[in-house]
Amino acid sequence: MKFDYLKLAEIIKTRRIEKDISTRKLAEKVGISHAEISRFENGLKPSLYFIPFVKMCKELDLDLTDLLEEVGLLEEKSERKYEVKISNVNEDYFEIMAKNEKEAAIIVAKFVIENEIIELDSERKIDIEVEEIDEEFNEDEEEVEEEFSPEDFCKGCKFYCPYCGECTLGE
Repeated sequence: MKFDYLKLAEIIKTRRIEKDISTRKLAEKVGISHAEISRFENGLKPSLYFIPFVKMCKELDLDLTDLLEEVGLLEEKSERKYEVKISNVNEDYFEIMAKNEKEAAIIVAKFVIENEIIELDSERKIDIEVEEIDEEFNEDEEEVEEEFSPEDFCKGCKFYCPYCGECTLGE
């Protein structure tokens, strides 16, 4: 995706107006002139210094990473396969597709807690270990997949969609 400066300017301007913040007030909080913000929002100035830009995103409650991905300045990370080990009273392993280790851990932790997948003791710490799985072919994995279908496991889960047969946990 190519960088879309005008889209970035429009997002900033729209959010500033939604939050009912004037260019003068925003400029005061960010530490630049209101004329500079106005030129930026109207497409006359294609860039701002990084620190004022970060401050502007913070004032406007915009997630910097999401914003930069949306306008083409950052490539969205593709999902990779992770193995997540979660343990407390007992332990269990999960394979999940996620963008990073943190996202994988959060999704599995929420899933385990909400669906009471493993026995948990609230007095004990929940340990979570995440490891990226190398996508090399493994004959043993194929045998397991033939014996056990993920659908068999997911059908009882509250995030399972019976219409499309997919898990809706991360949506």
